[in-house]
Amino acid sequence: MTEGFRLSPYTCTFAGALLVGGVTVTVLLRRGNVPWRYIGYSMFLNVILILYGSRMYSVVASGFKVRLWDAGIASLGGVIGLLAGVIIFGCIYDEGKALMWESYILAMPLMYGIAKVGCYLVGCCHGIEYSGPLAVTYDSEYMQGGPYFPVQLLESIVFIIVFLIGVGVYRSNGRKYTGAVVMLLCAIAKFAQEFLREEHVGKSISGSQWICIGFFLWSIVLFYKSGNKNVQIQKQK
Repeated sequence: MTEGFRLSPYTCTFAGALLVGGVTVTVLLRRGNVPWRYIGYSMFLNVILILYGSRMYSVVASGFKVRLWDAGIASLGGVIGLLAGVIIFGCIYDEGKALMWESYILAMPLMYGIAKVGCYLVGCCHGIEYSGPLAVTYDSEYMQGGPYFPVQLLESIVFIIVFLIGVGVYRSNGRKYTGAVVMLLCAIAKFAQEFLREEHVGKSISGSQWICIGFFLWSIVLFYKSGNKNVQIQKQK
């Protein structure tokens, strides 16, 4: 189903995810009057860390049996790299730290959802054995086997829905909760869908799920901090 591609479909969709995410973040930051130079610097830093994180995650997951440049691209590692980049740049550009955080975190599920289309096309991170509706069988240079549950396609749909929910929160009076809401929903969605992945069979909690638990707890802290800021602002008024 993937014959005819000179480049891996995953490489193409990963690049597309970076492009779409970059455009989304740029629009949001420009609406907040963030100078172009800061947008450019943050983009450069985040792209580097996304690429590094996506490969480093694969290295760690392999037990350091593969070299960094030979490692595959892992979307979850890219997410970790993005979060690291946003935090680092927030220390550099304190004035726009909150807007940077809201904008990049809002774009995160959109980028992840697009990248997962590539996983679906090449068959990496495929689902459990399944022969029901929408079951997928692979017979290409990238993957052979099946039928499998289309968990990657489900992830794409779910994370794009999370993005749309985040947009609704961003446009509402509860905008300051955008990062917390998006991270919470992403953590829950990713944790739940890991059970539908073949590599999870025989495991109670996978490494990816432990990371999701960490993100979940982080989102709770963000909710608490956002609530405290709101109380302080009301007291000042």
